[in-house]
Parts: sequence; C-alpha cells; structure tokens
Amino acid sequence: MAQTLTTGIGTAIYPKLIVPDTKFNADGLFSCRITVSEDDFKAFRAQLDPIIEKAYKATCTAQGKECKRASEPVKINADGDYEIYAKQAAKINVTPTADNPDGVVEFKIALYDAKVKPITNEPKIGSGTKLKMSVTPYTWFVPSQGFGYTLRLKAVQILELKEYETTGFTATDGFTTTGETFGDVLEQDEVQPSEAAPF
Repeated sequence: MAQTLTTGIGTAIYPKLIVPDTKFNADGLFSCRITVSEDDFKAFRAQLDPIIEKAYKATCTAQGKECKRASEPVKINADGDYEIYAKQAAKINVTPTADNPDGVVEFKIALYDAKVKPITNEPKIGSGTKLKMSVTPYTWFVPSQGFGYTLRLKAVQILELKEYETTGFTATDGFTTTGETFGDVLEQDEVQPSEAAPF
C-alpha cells in the first residue's frame, strides 16, 4: 500500500489547487510547489528517502544494472530554497466498467483549514499562502530518463491564506481583442474531500 507523507509548513508558489492547469495537459493538472525551512526539508527527506531508495534498488535489480536517476521534485532549487513539488492529474482514463462506462476518473484536491475542517468554498489560493501538503510517492522507470519519482498531491491544509488579486478594471468602450482577457491571464497564472484528513 502506498505510503502517505505530510510536509512541514511551506510557502506556496503559483498553486493550482482548485482549477487545474491545462496549459500542457488538456485534461488538467493540479499542482503545488512550496519552499520550506531546512529543518522541515530534512525531516521530509528522512521519511521519503527510505521509500525511494528501496524502489531504486528493486528497479536496478530488475534492470540488471545501476540505473541513472531523473530530476527530483524534492530539491534545493537554483535560488538555494528548499523546494517540494507535488501534482495530481485532474482526470485519468481507465478501463470502462458497468459503474464507469466512460472510463474516466476525476480528481480534486481535498482542502482543510487550520482546525482540520474541510474547506467547502473555493478560496483564491495564491502565492505566499502558508500550507502543508499530504502526498504519496510514486516511483517510475523509463529507459530514456532512468529511475524517478513524483509526489501525488492528495490534500492540503491551509494555515495562512493569501488570496490572489484581480485587476480592479471594468469593461468599457474602446480597443478590444479576440484573445484572452486580462482576468483570464491572471487566473491562469494564479488560480490554482474524500478521505480522512492526514494532518
């Protein structure tokens, strides 16, 4: 059974937690990148590394050689910040069944407040929000890339909400375009519960 891990408190960077991003995936992708303290980074890696290393050794054994490693979603980034990145496809295709004839499974990210109560509205969760993530490590092997892993985002606990801002502009007569509105651009850049809370 996949193990669920919880990060320390981090600062969100362009979270996509309510409306999935469709820029590179037409089906949509929820994601959240956070920066955490060095201590919380090390504590999270202490939970994560044994899981990943066990899977890496099993993969090397199965391939009969030492496998190269792909880039990691848990790292010290170019700015020297301690970063954790998690994501979840908004929908996936599965084998159709009588209960699911379309063969499509849709996902949402469970949201909780500081008191671990489900958030049922849709706050404008923006960069700078303080939160924890509940994630499940998923390992994979692709010959061209080697061994790697992703963190599947399951839930988020929001401890300090920072909402993204709208422009404050209103429509008026004048120049128009057939492209995206100013609000659409902002929403794409900033917009970002079925189980017991893991927090």
